[in-house]
Amino acid sequence: MDGTRYRGMVMKSKKQATKSANPMQQLRRHISALANLPESKEPLISAYFDLREDTQRLTHAFESWSISAKHTLPAPQRKWYDQAKSEVLMVLRQDWCGETKGLAVFARAGEHPLLMALPFEAALETYFDVSPRPAIFPLVQLKDRFHRFVLVIRTEDTARILELSLGMVTRELLARKPTMASHLGRQLSREHDHHRREEDGRRFLREQVQIITNLMAHRGHNHLILAGHPRHIVPLREHLPTHLQCRVVGSLFHAPNGHDCTPLVDQAIDAFIRAEQEESRNTVERLHEQIRRRGLAVVGIHACRDAIELGAVSQLVSSEE
Repeated sequence: MDGTRYRGMVMKSKKQATKSANPMQQLRRHISALANLPESKEPLISAYFDLREDTQRLTHAFESWSISAKHTLPAPQRKWYDQAKSEVLMVLRQDWCGETKGLAVFARAGEHPLLMALPFEAALETYFDVSPRPAIFPLVQLKDRFHRFVLVIRTEDTARILELSLGMVTRELLARKPTMASHLGRQLSREHDHHRREEDGRRFLREQVQIITNLMAHRGHNHLILAGHPRHIVPLREHLPTHLQCRVVGSLFHAPNGHDCTPLVDQAIDAFIRAEQEESRNTVERLHEQIRRRGLAVVGIHACRDAIELGAVSQLVSSEE
């Protein structure tokens, strides 16, 4: 697609669903650009698609919604609306790669045309909106739900330490257990050989803990998931510093299937989402408790704004509704 047709923001080509070195930073830039987009008299369509569903079903859902939405617009705007709608459908019908699970499309025709498509390896809930400004809350929600976390897949001799962001692996580190030379092994007694292996195992654990600690600190991670056989991940968890043990939000007691860690990565994402949902429920419960006790909490837009302006807020809770 020729992006030069569109002034202002340009759409990604369908063949350019490339992995960004920092997808979270890229998402922040997209949110900022959309939030600062000037209003226009032409309607702007915001469409979010869960690409795990059948394309025909998604097309039918969008078509059904668009018929009702069109009748809410003044007659002079409907021509621009139809053009924007056709652009959204054209983007949806593109051949997105199999790793793309979610797609956000923003389209506007008229004097200030816009076409912007954002593919994600993280799933999105199907949602449509038309208004003078883009609907960006699902993107903000995506940033919150799929913030970066670390997955450690440990075996007897290796530890794969993965950084995941927005559903994709953005960094991978590999630690290997040291091996003794065969001629050295023959020179050692059985007792010395046993002590040497134990020391190698402890050194291997310390190396993993150091890598995880540095990665969590330098990259700002708050969640850690461990995967592998219990005899491999239980000792690792026990050797983690206290401040990292409390950040372990899940353990997957499954050994990797050869070199393919995709199933474990998918399970880790599911475990992370469940942990995030549980954290959200706990936060809401604490909020309700403070309100009932007339403690350190307020509810309502104006009360929250006043508290923020006073600098008295440590956490802001917003409802999806």
